[in-house]
Amino acid sequence: MEKENGRDMSEKRGYIKDILQLRGEARDSPIHAEYDRQYNNSLRNGRKRTPFAPATQSRDVIVENVSPNKYVIAYHHTNKLCAVGDAQRLRGEKTSCPGHEGCTATIRQDDNIGDEERGGATCAQQLLEGENPVTVDFLTTDADGKAHRGFCRVMQTSGSVKTENLLDETHLNRSLCRALTNAKLSSNIFPVTTAAKKQKVHKRLAEDLSYRVQAELNVCRVTKRHIHAEVAKAMDQCINCIIRCYAGDHSKCPQQSFVCKRSKPYRFPFLPQIAKGSLRITSSDRETLTRLLSVRTSHTVLRATRFVTSTQKAESVNSAFNMTNPKACASFSRNSRFRDHSAIHTVNNGPGESIARKMHAVGLKVSKGSVYTLKQLQSKHVYDKVRRRSAAYKTRRSRLRERRYRLHSRVNGGTSTSSYRTDQALHDHRYAYRQHEEVDLD
Repeated sequence: MEKENGRDMSEKRGYIKDILQLRGEARDSPIHAEYDRQYNNSLRNGRKRTPFAPATQSRDVIVENVSPNKYVIAYHHTNKLCAVGDAQRLRGEKTSCPGHEGCTATIRQDDNIGDEERGGATCAQQLLEGENPVTVDFLTTDADGKAHRGFCRVMQTSGSVKTENLLDETHLNRSLCRALTNAKLSSNIFPVTTAAKKQKVHKRLAEDLSYRVQAELNVCRVTKRHIHAEVAKAMDQCINCIIRCYAGDHSKCPQQSFVCKRSKPYRFPFLPQIAKGSLRITSSDRETLTRLLSVRTSHTVLRATRFVTSTQKAESVNSAFNMTNPKACASFSRNSRFRDHSAIHTVNNGPGESIARKMHAVGLKVSKGSVYTLKQLQSKHVYDKVRRRSAAYKTRRSRLRERRYRLHSRVNGGTSTSSYRTDQALHDHRYAYRQHEEVDLD
C-alpha cells in the first residue's frame, strides 16, 4: 500500500506539472500548497497521565493548490509506539526504540512529537526528491505551529526557492472569536440582567463580530480589486464603523461599511434580538474591541491572507485518517502508516477508482458486477463533491444556520442556557442536601 500510494502521489505531481505547462508556465515553476498536521490523541488530554505530549502518532500532509481537486502530494508519519519493544522491556530486556529488530517506532519516547518544524522539513525534502520533484513558493498553514520554518528552510537550501508562509483565514477568525469571548467588557454593555445571560450574549457577540469582519473583508477585496494598499486603508476605516453599527449608530455605514447600507442594512445573524443595535458600548469597550479587530485587519495579516487560501482540504484528509485509524480504538502501532496511505489514496482518486487501483496493484481481477458497483460508487462520490462546491449548496447551508439562530432568539430572547454543568452535584448544595435527605439511616 505504501509503494502504491507513493507511486500515485508521484503521478499526481506529474499531473501538476502538466497543468503548469498548459497554463504557459515552466514545468518546474514553484506552486502554492497547504500544510496540516493531525495527532492520534488531543494534546489537551494528557493531564495526570504523562508529562510529555499525550499523542503517540502524528501525520503531516502537503496538499497542492494548482488543480481543482487539490491532491495530497506529500505525507510524513511519526510513531512512538512499538509493541515488540514493549514486550521485550516487560521481560526485563534492555531495549531502546527505535533501532532494534522489528521496531515500528520512528522516534524515541522522550522526543517531542509536537515538533512540527521537523515534520515540515521532512515533507519539503520528500517534494524535492524522487520522481517529479516540485518546489513551493507559498505555503498556507494554520498558524498553530512552526512547520513553515522547517519547510521554508529546506526549500531555500535544497530547492533554491524562497517560500512565503500564508495564513488560513478560518483559523484566524476562530482565534478572533476566542479573543473576543475572553475580552473583559463593561458590566452594562449588554441589555440583560443576570450574569448567565450576559455570558450568553457575549459569546454570540464574539461570533457575530468575527463573521462581520470576514464579510466586510470579502466584499472589500472585490470592491478594491484585491489591491493590498487600498484594502488595508479601507479596513482601517471600517473597524470604527463596525463598532458604531453594533451600538445602533449607522451614520458612517453608507460611506465606510461594505455590508451595511441604507437599502440593505446588516442583519446581525448571530446576535439575539434583544441585543441587535442596542449595545451600550463605553469608551473602554470601544478601545478593547478596536484593538482586537485591528489585529485581524492589520497590514501583516492582510498580506498573509491576500490570496484567500486555506487549509480546509488538508484538514479534510484528517476525516479520512479518522476512518482508517479511529481515535476511539487503540492505536495501530505497526499498520497505522499503511492505513494512512490507504486513506490518502482514496482521497486522491475517489473510493471507486481507488479500490480498482489497489486491486490491480496486488494482481487481483475485478469482476463485471464489481466494475459496475465501483463505477456507481465513484459516480456518487463525484456528484456529491460537485454539489458541495456549488454556490446553491453553500447558500442553503448559510441560510439554515441563520434560521437556527433566529429560532434560538425566539426562546427567551436568545439568552436561554443549558442546565448541564460539569460537577454540578459537588457545587450545588441544594442537590447534595436532597440526596442526604433521601438516605435511610435506619
